[in-house]
Amino acid sequence: MRRAQVLASQQSTATREDRDAGAIVVFGSCFLDYVAYVEAIPKPGQTLGSESFAKGFGGKGANQAVMAAKLGAKVRMAACVGADGDGADYIANFKRQGVDTRYVTQVKGQATGLAMITVNVKTAQNAIVICPNAAGKTSPAHLPKAALDGAKILVCQHEIPLEATLAALKAAHKRDVYTIFNTAPAPSAAEVEIIKPALKYVSLICPNEHEAKLMTGIDVVDFDSAVKASRAIQELGCRDVVITLGSQGACVVPAADAGEPIHVTGLSVQAVDTTGAGDCYVGSMAHFLCCGESLVDACRKANVCAARSVTRRGTQASYPSRKELPASLFEKA
Repeated sequence: MRRAQVLASQQSTATREDRDAGAIVVFGSCFLDYVAYVEAIPKPGQTLGSESFAKGFGGKGANQAVMAAKLGAKVRMAACVGADGDGADYIANFKRQGVDTRYVTQVKGQATGLAMITVNVKTAQNAIVICPNAAGKTSPAHLPKAALDGAKILVCQHEIPLEATLAALKAAHKRDVYTIFNTAPAPSAAEVEIIKPALKYVSLICPNEHEAKLMTGIDVVDFDSAVKASRAIQELGCRDVVITLGSQGACVVPAADAGEPIHVTGLSVQAVDTTGAGDCYVGSMAHFLCCGESLVDACRKANVCAARSVTRRGTQASYPSRKELPASLFEKA
């Protein structure tokens, strides 16, 4: 009997190790999205009716995790949700999407985070107000050491307390895990000064034009200025830089010994709703990097996924699954 128990234990351990090997770990936010589709974003003091309304799952961290999982990645989510029905629903949503929820914590006495979103049906642009609730209680302890076991990539954003994010980046870096830091939403000037010394723990930083300017003081208006800003960020200790440029695509600047800067141009599509497109891009990029693609090829393929997402309404609901994308996307470049 004892020998049988030992064998069973060994098989269980092997199964866990196999499941964990090469995983993407996402440490970040989970929000319930309340989305109103309107003819125009309301001005101060103005009340407008909405064409329609939808409730869905969002939050930058959760979005990135779900997108990577939809492409077939092994994904573990570390996050805080409320000890409420929304929190339970969110955990169930992760499980439906194939995301490992061992490190998703339901925080007693807290509601799940909320995002109130208005989408202009004419331009597909949005305005978002978030109420972090449980996500705002995230601490370094919510990413235990075991969460990084077997991890290949850690993905973080700026939608949970900065202390927790920077601690996670440092912990993963010490374990030779490739770290991705998406700096959205934009940090304050004071937060930028806290972030800069921690960039030595960041393998890849992914800001937009505005966030890159906050980090460097350089106006990012085109590819050349984006390269200049990227080099300034690398001088602070970060290895790789991807600055997203909206309709202009992205500026991809690997480490000096890994290739020259590349302009990955944007794809032209008829956008319906841009909510969560940046998260779709980051989650897709993480997946393709995990598959061994070069940074440039990962960004090119992530572009395709993000372009597809903006042609449909919703956040995670708009994200394409692997079977909805060209088979060539999953062939090694």
